[in-house]
Amino acid sequence: MADLSAFFNARALTSDGPIAYRVFGPDGGPDGSGLFPKTSRFIDLLVGAEGGAFAYQKTFGARESFTVRNLAISLDSSRTKIVDDEGLIVEEIATHHGDCPPVAYRISYKGVVVVFSGDMDASALPNLVQLAKSADLLVFNCAVLDPPDSPSQLYDLHTPPRKIGQAARDSGVRKLLLSHLAPDVEGQKDTVRKSIRASFAGAVAFATDRLRLPVLHSL
Repeated sequence: MADLSAFFNARALTSDGPIAYRVFGPDGGPDGSGLFPKTSRFIDLLVGAEGGAFAYQKTFGARESFTVRNLAISLDSSRTKIVDDEGLIVEEIATHHGDCPPVAYRISYKGVVVVFSGDMDASALPNLVQLAKSADLLVFNCAVLDPPDSPSQLYDLHTPPRKIGQAARDSGVRKLLLSHLAPDVEGQKDTVRKSIRASFAGAVAFATDRLRLPVLHSL
């Protein structure tokens, strides 16, 4: 999210024609009462003509237009297909991350399926398991150790390794990539891997800068 304005800028400078963006992201709560703006409001705060931080963006380098869709954030929301375009299918489902409205995404293309959990606590695992069924790769944010080795309040925001392993097993994914790693997680990779291995027998890797991961081959 923090890189979005830079992405728009770089894309405009390398385009040879108009750009039509489709932006998807979480709603901001009922009646706009949430602590976080809904995605359409966030885009307006970035590039809106009236008061946007980067109001010049829509005519900078290329003519740009933005179609924004706010996605449901209630845990009882159904799994939804948001893109079906020339073989590319993107589906989403709401998860849970305290007061911050999160969404998980499933991307399918040419027979390969990759799922991104985003930040989420364990209360949303049923939704994530449903979305990730039989995926080739599940990218799961891993920001805490198993209880009680991380601050207790963080378990209301993040899923610990043992439950990540259980979710990977229950969804039947082939491979698991741990991302969004906290320093204590990076310092105890063997412990984290062992905890996940208690349930999940597939390949497990830890994300690093510039990592390239062949989805159809072993990690």
